[in-house]
Amino acid sequence: MKYSIAPLPRWEELDGDDRISVARHHRVSVSDDEVLLLPHGRPGWIRLPAALYPMLDALDGTSVAAFTDWPGFPDAAGTLRALYDAGLVFIGGRTGVRAMPAQRGDSAEPPTALLLKLTGACDIACDYCYDYDSGRWPGRMTSEVARRLITECLVPGRRLTLMFHGGEPMLRFGQVRELVDFARTRAAEAGASVHFTIQTNGRHFSEPVIEFLRRHAFTVGVSLDGPQDINDRHRVDHRGRGTFARIAENFDRFPGFMRDEVGYISVVGTDATAEDLDRVWEFFRSMGTRSWKLLPADAEGRAGDRPETHRFRRTFTDFLGTRLGAVLDGDTDPPYITNLVQLIEPFLGVERPNMCMKMPCGAAGDLLVLDAVGSVRACDCSYHPAFQLLPRAAVSPPPGRAALPIAEPSLTVRSRNTPSAAALRDRERWLLEEAECASCPWLHQCAGTCPARALINNGSLFSVDDLECSTRLALFPRILEDVSRPGSVLRAYCAGAKSRAASAPEGAVESPR
Repeated sequence: MKYSIAPLPRWEELDGDDRISVARHHRVSVSDDEVLLLPHGRPGWIRLPAALYPMLDALDGTSVAAFTDWPGFPDAAGTLRALYDAGLVFIGGRTGVRAMPAQRGDSAEPPTALLLKLTGACDIACDYCYDYDSGRWPGRMTSEVARRLITECLVPGRRLTLMFHGGEPMLRFGQVRELVDFARTRAAEAGASVHFTIQTNGRHFSEPVIEFLRRHAFTVGVSLDGPQDINDRHRVDHRGRGTFARIAENFDRFPGFMRDEVGYISVVGTDATAEDLDRVWEFFRSMGTRSWKLLPADAEGRAGDRPETHRFRRTFTDFLGTRLGAVLDGDTDPPYITNLVQLIEPFLGVERPNMCMKMPCGAAGDLLVLDAVGSVRACDCSYHPAFQLLPRAAVSPPPGRAALPIAEPSLTVRSRNTPSAAALRDRERWLLEEAECASCPWLHQCAGTCPARALINNGSLFSVDDLECSTRLALFPRILEDVSRPGSVLRAYCAGAKSRAASAPEGAVESPR
């Protein structure tokens, strides 16, 4: 469900017979003097003096004419307007936070993000790699299908985020160059714009590569798990040797690029301790990096036999809680923790710049994936069959054909009309109507947790991921308590993180990984 904001019109423009009704809502006490109100069933919030809360009962059922004639109207008008704009009051059946029409599978509006998995191969062999599969390993994505999808996704006046992934995408750097040139040309012809991101293991940087990434304003992500002894436990090459030393060389060869222009992702498995997480954090701070994200290893691929434990989930949640507390206490120096930024953003408006915090998530809607073996997938976060939309046979040129025939409907529309895409859309209905999430005050900030992680860890798409749920339940009240105050530390923190790369457009879509 997507939402827009429609502020309350001027009072004289309203029908005096329209009734004022208070929306069903959740109340969170901040202190003896103030409360936070969140509307049920839609995003939004407001912070009120506790003394004003009884006013809601007095307003409920009152007509607009009666309210504007009331002697206390001049003092209460601003409060009612704020309640309306936050989705907490209806006037004549309308409120300020409005649901937009749901996007059907045959919608002509194409995705805003396209992830291209150029190859299944990688020149390192992390023992937790969710992506590894012997059948996909030799796979190489065909540029013909990629060009078709890029063309379909470029819409006049809109921006497409094109994400390069793998395996290791730098093993196919010539194809990256080719597709960047193609996308820029097609975008100019269509009156659209395109932004590029790449996630790499960091072993293939050189002066020409960095010049290319800078020239095309790439958002660059590098996978690195922390100091050498922690990184080399799991991030090893195909002979079992650690990979840290090769990546660390880049900090000496390209210090400005590695510190200021790269965002880092560290993956931690179930063997990680609280001390490990603290040491990883301190490592990235000591290296002077600008942004960093912590990811739990998913029990897929090489880590399929290592499910998450309750102890690990508690360790992960406690670590993020500690870091949030440090930020609230004034420790706002980089690296900015992307996990925290993504949890702050849903309280700053109804738009969700991050693909994984949308309601529903962007899978099969705002995001499509073309994988290395030629199939179209809903998301990169899982290779479960539930996320395959179109198999290779329905996407790639048939034997003996060099190009795909022109066909209607488009690949993007065909992808969204599959049973897998319908199941992902149905999960939203389940969250809103049947799941325990339906009664949770934080649903529209949380978006019901990642469906891929829920499926991996629980075996069902119609379930909730325990790690993400427990993390958000622990952190959201603290986040909103600060964000709702003047001079919010977390608003400034989020703004600082967003300005980390002057060349990257604000709110650029991140790869799910």
